Amino acid sequence: MEIFVGKQPILDMNGNLFSFELLYRNSAKNTFPDINPELATIGVIVNTYLAPGFEQITATKTFVNFSSSLLSTDIFDSLIPEDIVIEILEDIEITPALLSKLKKLKEAGFQLALDDFVLNKHHIEYHQLFQLIDYIKVDFIATTLSQRTEIEELKLKFPHITLLAEKVETEEEFEEAKALGYGLFQGYFFAKPEVLKSEKLPSETLLYFEVIKLLNKEEPNIDEIATVIMRDISLTYKLLKYLNSYIINPANTVVSIKQAIVLMGLQEFKRWMQYLMIYQLGADNENGWHKALVHYSLERAKMCEMLAAKSGKTNTDAYYVLGLFSLIDRLLKREPTDVFPLLPTSMEIIHTLLGRKTEMIPYLQLAKAYERQDLVAATELAEQLGIQW
Repeated sequence: MEIFVGKQPILDMNGNLFSFELLYRNSAKNTFPDINPELATIGVIVNTYLAPGFEQITATKTFVNFSSSLLSTDIFDSLIPEDIVIEILEDIEITPALLSKLKKLKEAGFQLALDDFVLNKHHIEYHQLFQLIDYIKVDFIATTLSQRTEIEELKLKFPHITLLAEKVETEEEFEEAKALGYGLFQGYFFAKPEVLKSEKLPSETLLYFEVIKLLNKEEPNIDEIATVIMRDISLTYKLLKYLNSYIINPANTVVSIKQAIVLMGLQEFKRWMQYLMIYQLGADNENGWHKALVHYSLERAKMCEMLAAKSGKTNTDAYYVLGLFSLIDRLLKREPTDVFPLLPTSMEIIHTLLGRKTEMIPYLQLAKAYERQDLVAATELAEQLGIQW
């Protein structure tokens, strides 16, 4: 399934990228679709922050619109304050309850922006509002000169606020805004919104990522791992069925996930999860090529593990994981740079998969040379590693 996110850059006075504003899109068409604004914001957050795929955006802080209804929810509990500037829409009524919520968000570390702001008497009554605000976004097309002047005078009373000129369409408007003390700029003069597309990762794959990440901790918490697994009925069933099929004495039937992990041992359980994740990527796909990739992943994992053992490595499990994950970008139909950094494994394995020079990379190259029956390259690599070929 394809997912989309729109972004428009926000620049500083020197033309350097400061941030992006995120925009809801449900197709490659670069327009806002006919959808409830609250659902649009939720879609932006889920696609950008709660699911992999748009890490190139989230590497910098982003501006996101929030309605009054969303501001009153607990959606912020799932977000990292350093990642988001909360944009308060222009039609939101300023009330004591809203100010109380904004104060809590500021205390949690979020930054706040007033979107498409025009000063009125209602705002002046709430002096506390401007003490909480970090940015005021001013629409250079929709506002009059006198309206902008009022906002610029307001900033003199609250110098911590940064003014952001949006919908800047000409160089003259850009220079005017700079001269008037605006610090940030957004609009067609710099760039139109861009639509990014990604393939949504299957929910079960994300679950496997989460479990394997917990297993990779220095001191894995079995209760925590079991709780995550039990969120998925299918995975729970597969695990219990797998273990019980190997038990001869019916009195020893495995009835809980925690019991299963203890019986298998953490290391064996982690390998089983890694294998199951790759297997499931091909199990529901009728494409023979897709199933072949799963087969090659397993064969390559065993080959890398064997080569590591032959050269005297003690951490052969790491080489097994290297081979196992080496085709996952093609299984998920994603760019290597989008999927490999997300894998729940060591940075050395991730760097190796991305083609960087590491101690592990000759082993992966040797496995690939063997697969394509390139005996010249295989012999050279084997000699380099001190392996009898």
